[in-house]
Amino acid sequence: MRRNLALGRGPGLIMSGAVAAAALLLPVAGSGTAWAHGEESDESAILLEQALALIANNAYESQVAERIDDALMAPHKEDVDLSRVRQAQDLIERPGYSAAVSRQVKVLLLDSLGGKLPSAPRNGKPATGDETGTSVVLDEFRPARGISDGGDAVLAGLGVAVIGGGLWLSRRLRPPHTLRELEHRERRHREAS
Repeated sequence: MRRNLALGRGPGLIMSGAVAAAALLLPVAGSGTAWAHGEESDESAILLEQALALIANNAYESQVAERIDDALMAPHKEDVDLSRVRQAQDLIERPGYSAAVSRQVKVLLLDSLGGKLPSAPRNGKPATGDETGTSVVLDEFRPARGISDGGDAVLAGLGVAVIGGGLWLSRRLRPPHTLRELEHRERRHREAS
């Protein structure tokens, strides 16, 4: 203890370091479970919106099918056309699930909801809480990689030209003497005098 006090470290500094370390480790230690939702929804419309989100994010067909099954078994089926939901379920359960089938399922699920998601804003009111603020489910954004069109080629060419021009200017406009030469010249001048 005397050694810590002599070095300027008191017991408070050591405790605050331990508290800081514990605070940093707390999020890592508690990351085993997700606490987003305590229970699944009991409304078909919300479960179908979740199925649409799974489709938009390229989830496995089994995950989408499970969410559709949950929607069909949910006790609250207001504002949902169940015949279209069953058609979507039949499409998913057929062998040969593909991107085309995924698009058909998405259209059927949107039609079963009347084309409007339950989390869409109501009558011009701003979105609050867990509302999305939109009635559109976008597909996953996958930008092209590399040079995909003429605009990308022009930008790449301009980048190379700017780098080349900068290197040329740095060579062309450099001073006639290096720092090492100037230091040696200064040292020789001091030694001579």
